[in-house]
Amino acid sequence: MDFDNTILCKLGKFFATVTPETLPPQVMAKSRRVLADFLVALAVGYQEGSVAYAANEYFADLGGKPEATALGLDRKLPAVNAALLMGTMAHSIELDDGHRWGTSHPAVSVVPVALAIAERDGKSFPELLTAIAVGYDGMLRPARSVNPQHLDRGFHSTGTCGSLGAAAAAANLLGLGPTEIAYAISLGGLQSAGLCEMLHDQPGIKTIQPGKAAQAGVLAADLVARGVTSPRTLMEGRHGWLSAMCDNVYSLSGIIGELGERWEIMYNYIKLYPTCRHCHATIDLAREARQALQPDLNEIESISVRLYRVGYVEVALVKHPTTFEEAMFSLPFAVAIALKTGNVTLQDYTPENLADEQLYSIAEMVDVQIDEEMNAVYPEERGSKFRMKMRDGREFHKSVPVAKGEPETPVSDEELMAKHEAMLRPYYAPEFVTGLWDIVVNRKLDSVNYSDVVEHFGRFHTPCRRETSAS
Repeated sequence: MDFDNTILCKLGKFFATVTPETLPPQVMAKSRRVLADFLVALAVGYQEGSVAYAANEYFADLGGKPEATALGLDRKLPAVNAALLMGTMAHSIELDDGHRWGTSHPAVSVVPVALAIAERDGKSFPELLTAIAVGYDGMLRPARSVNPQHLDRGFHSTGTCGSLGAAAAAANLLGLGPTEIAYAISLGGLQSAGLCEMLHDQPGIKTIQPGKAAQAGVLAADLVARGVTSPRTLMEGRHGWLSAMCDNVYSLSGIIGELGERWEIMYNYIKLYPTCRHCHATIDLAREARQALQPDLNEIESISVRLYRVGYVEVALVKHPTTFEEAMFSLPFAVAIALKTGNVTLQDYTPENLADEQLYSIAEMVDVQIDEEMNAVYPEERGSKFRMKMRDGREFHKSVPVAKGEPETPVSDEELMAKHEAMLRPYYAPEFVTGLWDIVVNRKLDSVNYSDVVEHFGRFHTPCRRETSAS
């Protein structure tokens, strides 16, 4: 085999050329929005995530060299552990971005790596943003190419593909050469892990998988920087990643085609609701139905939802969630909340609402079925068909191909800012959000270090609500 012409070597050659000067301006701008959205998910996840809270306690006891801040906390950890903790925190409340073709959540696997290394090594803000874009390509090109067959085998792409992208981001930020970047991605791939069984029992543990992917990326690049090597044939080798992850059913052009032209970060989606993405198109329609019909909730006759198979399996089976984590993966419960309140927010997942008889009765009547026409166009379309009938004969019936926040249905800066303000309002002063946007989105840090973000979080540090209640 030509070891210098493998998939990873081709990626390494390209990623080594990507710098703040060569990254297209629109991609750099998208990295800013991605970072801002991640930081908000991280700040809220620190407050609400049960697994993140346990991991925080664990790493506090573990100690280690203070290299990087796990944002939201008031201390530094070894960079490799800070990356894991930030990825876990940010994925805790289902507010992080995603990529429908790759069935992945890229920010929570990639961004923590860039943050941890940028702080540890004093990298500039443009360098950090560039590494994020590289990490998205390193993660989502393989994810796009192996799905949906990868998902069908039970793998969680956010974890399995996340370690590839995390390693790519770390290697770019460290300034490694082409062959070393290939080694780093390979070593990240050797650590690939993530299974979807957690969606069917104890879904809260899902959050640890992107954290582990981020940790794997830091470890991989740091070891390669110290002279470690790893198989350049990891992807296409007989016992390699593609064989194990998708039985070699994949698109080669999806991984290495249009390098420098197709930036995967440009195809991500932004979430407006703290639920699994497969709920979102239906939530959009339920909110429209509420606005159109102004229904008396006691006079609803029936609610029908048609969904593609992947979405059905992940969010349609639990009608009566008993925990915060289960509620984020219950489409019937999300529909009930949307019809009752007009929105779906974290503040709707209270113990009182989880025991609310009216919400339960609405959720019970939500009939979700698999639609074969929708299966045929998945994942190009991940929409919903929604019908609600009232006892007085009025009816709302509509379908959409994708939810709000996709490349075809983008979220404006004003809408994204409104999301951030609403999500952070219970925990942080309003100045936290406006200051964060000034720093991250509004081009005020092009010539200084990432430490300004760390300092901003420190100025507005708020004790975790679990710590407050425990004291």
